[in-house]
Amino acid sequence: MQSKDRIIVALDVDHPSKAIALVSKLAPFVGSFKVGLELITAMIVSILVGDEETALANAKAARELFRLIGKKCFWDGKFDDIPNTVGAASKIVGQTLGADMLNVHASAGVPAMMAMVANSGSASVAGVSVLTSKGYNDTILDFGAPPSAKVLYFARNMKLAGCTDIICSPLELGILNTPELCGMRKVTPGIRSPEDPPDDQNRTMTPREAIAAGADKLVIGRPITKASDPEEAARKIALQISYGLVDRFHLAMLAEQKVKFGAFKLKLHETQPDAPLSPIYLNIRQLPEWMYELAGDILHDLAVAENIGEFDYVVGIPKAGDPIGRAFAKAVGKPHLRIEKVETATGRHITSNILDPFEKGKKVVLIDDLVTRAQTKEEAIASIEANGLEVVATLVLYDREQGGLAELNAKGRKVCAATTLRAMLNLFHDKKLITSEKRVEILRYIAGN
Repeated sequence: MQSKDRIIVALDVDHPSKAIALVSKLAPFVGSFKVGLELITAMIVSILVGDEETALANAKAARELFRLIGKKCFWDGKFDDIPNTVGAASKIVGQTLGADMLNVHASAGVPAMMAMVANSGSASVAGVSVLTSKGYNDTILDFGAPPSAKVLYFARNMKLAGCTDIICSPLELGILNTPELCGMRKVTPGIRSPEDPPDDQNRTMTPREAIAAGADKLVIGRPITKASDPEEAARKIALQISYGLVDRFHLAMLAEQKVKFGAFKLKLHETQPDAPLSPIYLNIRQLPEWMYELAGDILHDLAVAENIGEFDYVVGIPKAGDPIGRAFAKAVGKPHLRIEKVETATGRHITSNILDPFEKGKKVVLIDDLVTRAQTKEEAIASIEANGLEVVATLVLYDREQGGLAELNAKGRKVCAATTLRAMLNLFHDKKLITSEKRVEILRYIAGN
């Protein structure tokens, strides 16, 4: 999934013709569109009032709108009724209309949510927790509990009912990143950048902050639809999302204890045993599956940004790069090839033995976890090209900024990194997860080695 596909544009307008104009402009730059209460009501009323000719034209406009949106429709009906009514309405929208996502107020209760799940067809079902317009005191008055407690309560009920998605404000994302809610996507409205004007949203974050905190998709209306240049606004938000995904990966590395501080030998010490030990070690192996999926999406964004579009196979450098390569291959829809790595008396070596069927003369993107020096990448590229394949680019998650990436590019090998060790350290420092002294120590090591 590209970062742009995580954007759901809220078509909060009062006529289908206005929605058509927005969809026509924004479809290439976003993932899907939300049809909410204002537009749903406007479409119905535009057909029921006025002269017959105008009503017919408005009906045709509504049909054209849904033709343009296609399956990328989030029907934001926020159903809140008895189970029988919710189930019947869900069947109409999910099965007959074919919307991609429906939602139901969690306050309607578990039976109502179950009715939507049972009748929504292939559409995903999102439970609405606490509206982002409600502040702390509002939630206490309405639900008798603060937002965090009520959102967690509703989320557990959604899971019990079989909902696939949780709709909540960005401020509750942290409490939802728990094993019991694993697998449920977080859909987040209330997205505002610092330069956006104040409005009726209370519990908000920026796109980058929300994605870093765990949001999977963002519902965004006015910051895009009211912008002087909606397409450019969508592009900027997609870029912020891509930064947020990288921030999330950094933070997950630390949370999963995959970042270690101390004194460590690296691959380069096999040929340079007297080199200073590294004060940091990234263990990008045996990650949770969701982190591999995240890595695949991050590298997908990188490939698009670097105009790496024409290739036939993906190869992950064993062993750390292999599962990342599989995730990237899945994200871009390309076959993944495995290459053999063996242990010998002189160390680990990549052979020229490709373990999966392939066709000679095709193009390959090589994937690895990080780049320190150029040796391993050069070995892998040579092994792959010995099979009659062309390596058009190498993508890595991290550049340790110790010369390997620059050396390979200087030799005409296109090597791109999604992020750097420096960016990780800066994030940890900004969030007070490491001291200034630790950050300076590691940066000095990088600069000198």
